[in-house]
Amino acid sequence: MLQPEILPIGEISVRRLSEGMSEMLPVMIRSKRGVDREASAAVLVDARAVAAAYPRDAGVLAALAEAEYDAGNLDAAIAAADAAIAIDPARKNAYVQKGYALFTQAADAEDETAAYKEAMKPFTALNRLENDHPLPLIHYYRSFAERGVEPSETARHALDRAAQLAPFDHGLAVNAALMHAKIGNIAAARQYLTPVAANPHGGSAARQAQVLLDQLENAEEGTPWRRRPVVDLTRALSSIARSVAEKEPQQAEDGDEANRPE
Repeated sequence: MLQPEILPIGEISVRRLSEGMSEMLPVMIRSKRGVDREASAAVLVDARAVAAAYPRDAGVLAALAEAEYDAGNLDAAIAAADAAIAIDPARKNAYVQKGYALFTQAADAEDETAAYKEAMKPFTALNRLENDHPLPLIHYYRSFAERGVEPSETARHALDRAAQLAPFDHGLAVNAALMHAKIGNIAAARQYLTPVAANPHGGSAARQAQVLLDQLENAEEGTPWRRRPVVDLTRALSSIARSVAEKEPQQAEDGDEANRPE
């Protein structure tokens, strides 16, 4: 059993929320809970209203940047993030949202190399603020992978470190496993996948991890491995069930129309 005296305890500080952040907090809660395109539009209306009332609050502007990004307004997200950073250069979420928006834009850029180099700048700045933040490490690896470029050894180490820093992120663990398997580090890949597959509440990530473990069963250490495409039967059956459920009311209406007396 771990003894309390051997656990390091960092400095704890408490601060009062600004008026703007007090107003923005309910909006942020809705945003953090997860939004689809329709919900993100409603959240954005409220975020813009608060930002208009508190245009000099860096926290409010960073939250606005997140709402703009969720709604697909990439340029507006970058502008709001830049405004937040100009007021408070230590506002971490502003760098995150700017980085997200720039990475999304980079995917469609004519000059991908230049675009991803620019997209890394906010994450590099974030890394200077918090050396152990996983997002800069993840996006450094992505800046190679999304261009179809073989990740450098430094990039692979970055993804490994991110997975260590965020063990709760099962998707990240699966990606780290795939990275290792592709270069023949089969044992390392299995080490990442095993706890994910064993999670009884892991959902699709657990199923994916188990499928990959099954495929890796006969893989040889030191031999690069390529995953085989697999259909997620649970997801496929759920999709079929939804499709049938959506068609049934329409079929009933068509039947009623056909049986209606003239």
